[in-house]
Amino acid sequence: MTRVLLVDDQRSLRRSLSLMLQNAGFETGEAASGAEALALLDAETFDAVITDMRMEGMSGIDLLRAIKTRDETLPVIVITAYASIESAVEAMRLGAFDYLTKPFQEKDIVEKINACTAFRDCVSRQPAKAVPLPQAYVPVSGSPEMRAVLIRVERIAQTDLSVLITGETGTGKSRIARLLHDRSPRAAFPFVSINCASLPEQLLESELFGHVRGSFTGATESRTGLFEAADRGTIFLDEVDTLSPAMQAKLLSVLQDRQVRRVGSNQWKSIDIRVLAASNQNLGALIESGRFREDLYYRIKGVRLHLPPLRERGDDLISLLDSLLQKYAAKYGRTKLRLTERAMSHLVGYSYPGNIRELESFVEQMAVFADENDWIDVDALPEEVLKHSKTSASPHRERSGVLNLALSERLLIESALERFESISEAARELGIGRTTLWRKMRQYGLQAEGGPAAECNTPSDSD
Repeated sequence: MTRVLLVDDQRSLRRSLSLMLQNAGFETGEAASGAEALALLDAETFDAVITDMRMEGMSGIDLLRAIKTRDETLPVIVITAYASIESAVEAMRLGAFDYLTKPFQEKDIVEKINACTAFRDCVSRQPAKAVPLPQAYVPVSGSPEMRAVLIRVERIAQTDLSVLITGETGTGKSRIARLLHDRSPRAAFPFVSINCASLPEQLLESELFGHVRGSFTGATESRTGLFEAADRGTIFLDEVDTLSPAMQAKLLSVLQDRQVRRVGSNQWKSIDIRVLAASNQNLGALIESGRFREDLYYRIKGVRLHLPPLRERGDDLISLLDSLLQKYAAKYGRTKLRLTERAMSHLVGYSYPGNIRELESFVEQMAVFADENDWIDVDALPEEVLKHSKTSASPHRERSGVLNLALSERLLIESALERFESISEAARELGIGRTTLWRKMRQYGLQAEGGPAAECNTPSDSD
């Protein structure tokens, strides 16, 4: 039975967590401090640790560091208030498996405990080193929520755990799936992706499992299915929620036995694959309504990764715009695509229901309609942005205001760097020190375009 150590200097929280986990079938131990927790870990065996970040004496971060020096594979989950999510992300960078934000529900805790214990089991069975990742596949992100996702990807990639990736349409689920494969020990073998909604059921079975010659009308030759093609690699089942009940049953059988049988054949073939799946639907609701098998859900959800929508990712919009503007400037032979402040104000006031996919489509369109000096103004914006953006009186006004402040600062710095030939002159124009300007340039990923080569050494902090 899975044993979980609960660490918190508040007895009421420990008791509440303990009751939740015991109701779910776990055994628990309790420690009122980091020192007490380390003593228990020396004396007893636990499968996971849940610790509060803020405690008297040894903090949750200090306890995490101490645990990782003793046992790198022991999963640690940190508890934090939502306002402290940045510190939770830092804890994950230092080795925490995941985090919980207060308040939380029993199902959230149970899901994370199941995931981290499965992770430990998998790591102990198959230790592996990461395969170098091509830079092109690294998603752009500055938001703490997405950084937390990417940290989890790095850890989960080293295992053979199945992963269910959820999120709205266009949030980048297929890119995360590819990232999981490319960071895994299976990276040298095939990555096979299929959209389960793209084919009718009678063709999907043949596509997934293959068929033999003569098994149905039109089957003039035998064909290998995608599961066989993915042998030793990874298969990604996008929109898995669209599978019919019959296909769900067949998929469950394959995932349980790790064997496939081609349509029309009596021969079974063993396969060695990792399974990733994605859905933009609430699978829990589909299970309750009888449209998705609960046993299949638990097969594909070894670990769940949820991708937040773009409207909840704060400054990621700026980074994504930068990246996409560079991409389409190169595609359409532009020197450097730039947005006017008016255009940017509209873009940050739009809610992006299609998320990153919609943003990319917009940027390509804007690249085509940019003026002869490579500036994108309001007249180059898509109709949807102009019609539905909320540049004022918006429910996202606070976030948009922060974004506009950062963007205004960036535009001012870009303008100064283009007009002056040295960093010092640009800094004087902006009314700031050279060190401050260098820091701002690093923050926004800017480089001087004039002739400040003689000033390329980072200035001292005394400027």
